[in-house]
Amino acid sequence: MLRQVLQKVVPLVTVTVQRNFAATAVASQNLDPIQQLFLDKVREYKTKSKGGKLVDATPESEALLSEMLGNLERAYGAKGVDMTQFPTLNFTEPTLVWPGLSPEQQEKIRQQAEADEEAEAKRLALIKAEEPRSSIIEGYEAE
Repeated sequence: MLRQVLQKVVPLVTVTVQRNFAATAVASQNLDPIQQLFLDKVREYKTKSKGGKLVDATPESEALLSEMLGNLERAYGAKGVDMTQFPTLNFTEPTLVWPGLSPEQQEKIRQQAEADEEAEAKRLALIKAEEPRSSIIEGYEAE
């Protein structure tokens, strides 16, 4: 029986120990040489990339970038626009179009919609006006 319990418990304990060891290795920052090299390169890139310029750019790559940006400006008519920035999006409400309807039909539909709104407003006003009366009547019936 002890053997069966150990067979079930030992794998759970080993997995737990492995996970804890992995977590403590990361927490203690004992990095292997590859990870350390990667972090060093990221930090070096961060210090070199100040100012938004290309890192370790040659004059040829700078010229190629300016040529490509010039082509974009000419193709899209964006003279003087910074093409390296995300564009600002401005949305406007579209104008609704009544396809296939004459102006007379459109006006008739609008008038009907306004009449329906007025009828609904009157109906709601009547309902509100009747509510206090019903509560007064209920009060008298209770006495």
